[in-house]
Amino acid sequence: MANPIKDLIETAIDSMDGLFTAESIIGDTVTAADGTMIIPIARVAFGVGGGGSEFKETDAAGNNLFGGGVGAGASIRPEGFLVITKSGSIRFVSTDEGAGPIEKLIELAPDMVDRISGIFNKKKNNGDTAEE
Repeated sequence: MANPIKDLIETAIDSMDGLFTAESIIGDTVTAADGTMIIPIARVAFGVGGGGSEFKETDAAGNNLFGGGVGAGASIRPEGFLVITKSGSIRFVSTDEGAGPIEKLIELAPDMVDRISGIFNKKKNNGDTAEE
C-alpha cells in the first residue's frame, strides 16, 4: 500500500531540488578597480511540512479515500559581504546594523589577526624575538 503523505512530501522536496545552489549562498565575486574583491554572502532557509488522513470509506473502485496536503517555504536573506583587499586583509561587512556579538567577533577577527601579525613582524624586523 502506497503512503500518500510520503509521496506528497517527496514530490515537494523533489520540486525544490536545484532551487538552492552554492551560488545562492555565496554570490559572484566582484573585483573593484583597486583589486579589492567583494563576495556577497546570503542566508538560505527552507522547510517542508505535510499531513493527511485516510478514511474508512472507499471510492467506487474500492480504494481508501485520502485527504491531505503539503506545503513548502523558502527565504534568501542577504547577510553581508566578504571584503578581501589586495594586501590580503579579509573583513566581513554585515548588512545588519544591529548585528549580534558573534557577528561582531567574526567582523573583527581579521583585523585582530592583522594587528597581531603586525606586532610579530615589527619585532622580527627589529631583530627581537617573538618570545620576549
